Amino acid sequence: MAARNLLLALAAACIGCSAMHDADAAPVALNDEEMSKVSGQDGVSLGVHLELNSALLAGAPTDSRITAGFNVDGTKTYAVIQNLAGVMDLIAVTLSIRQRPDGGGDYVDIGLPGFVGFKQFGFRALAAQTDPAAPIPASASYGQILLNGTGSMTGHIYLWAQ
Repeated sequence: MAARNLLLALAAACIGCSAMHDADAAPVALNDEEMSKVSGQDGVSLGVHLELNSALLAGAPTDSRITAGFNVDGTKTYAVIQNLAGVMDLIAVTLSIRQRPDGGGDYVDIGLPGFVGFKQFGFRALAAQTDPAAPIPASASYGQILLNGTGSMTGHIYLWAQ
């Protein structure tokens, strides 16, 4: 029920934002009974265009890092991801609230994106080392991941409370 209330509040906020474009319309507060009658219909669709460290794609010198420290046999060791960068597009990720067929309440339905696109998306090196700022030589890197291309996905992820 909490997920349904969240989606309803989001729908009401979107309706309120679109109503604000009308010069004669003003936001209207809804009580619980009125709010329960608001319907989000098919949910919310999201499009994502994410650019991380896009200066790296243009050839700018950079050394960005994501690090996580761990104690290994008394030695502080860091997992280092170097130069996480690139462009990622996800189009039509959907978020809906559905009624469970067994009458056990609501669940969140996340629809996977119909289009995914990547341009040089990934990281340039992955290593474990004791100095998080030290250079990562090619011989010490566990590798790199760079994604280029497009694709489509189908399917859903369902989330519900027990």
